[in-house]
Amino acid sequence: MILSRMLANRYRAGAVYLAASVMVATAVFTLIYFIWYPRGLFETVGGLDLFLLIALVDVVVGPLLVTIIFVPGKAGLGFDLATIAVLQLVALGYGLHVLYLSRPAYLVFVKDRFELVRANEIPDSERQKAARYRDLPVFGPQIVGARVPADPQEVTRIIFASVGGVDLQHFPQHYVEYDSVRADVRSRAGRIARLRELNADSAAEVNRVLGRLGRPEDQIAFLPFKADKRELAALVDAKTAELITVAPLRPWN
Repeated sequence: MILSRMLANRYRAGAVYLAASVMVATAVFTLIYFIWYPRGLFETVGGLDLFLLIALVDVVVGPLLVTIIFVPGKAGLGFDLATIAVLQLVALGYGLHVLYLSRPAYLVFVKDRFELVRANEIPDSERQKAARYRDLPVFGPQIVGARVPADPQEVTRIIFASVGGVDLQHFPQHYVEYDSVRADVRSRAGRIARLRELNADSAAEVNRVLGRLGRPEDQIAFLPFKADKRELAALVDAKTAELITVAPLRPWN
């Protein structure tokens, strides 16, 4: 009888702690999915992986430890529970900090493709040279274009910087409004029939992605989307060039 009562108390405490942890995880998910990693970026460029790690600590490890240690009247129980809560908050804060630093800041159309630029990838020295794009977006990535500068010396500087992985998309002083490159996006975009050809071995995934959009295929086009070392497909409105979503599909041969 005593054992069953003790177990019931433990399970009850664990369930209460789990409910609170789920509420916190839901708030974190909302922040990441809808604000920092929208338009399919959550699944394609690492947001999901980091969120699962946070959720593992917050929703699984914490409630499990509470269930194990909870004994009503136990000496030091309050300290143990507080320690677990503090450790969870530290882990949550660290995870959110990493996500914030590596959040997508800009989705940059460059020549014939989109490039993902994370907040921690733009050199501060270059950001300070930008007038309009000096401050990094906080509430979701901004879609812009990038133009090759007219100054030959600046072009040479960018070419040399690209050897170290810093290319045109990392120079915000050369960003332009997305409206000014929409015509270029439309002219460079490929039709969905071509996307199907490139992903003939993933027909089910193509159908799944397109089915979620709920639009006729002739209203959708695609462009390559480069994120870190991954090559994805950016699906855009064929008429307006509005970026709809990013999908894990092959954008070229």
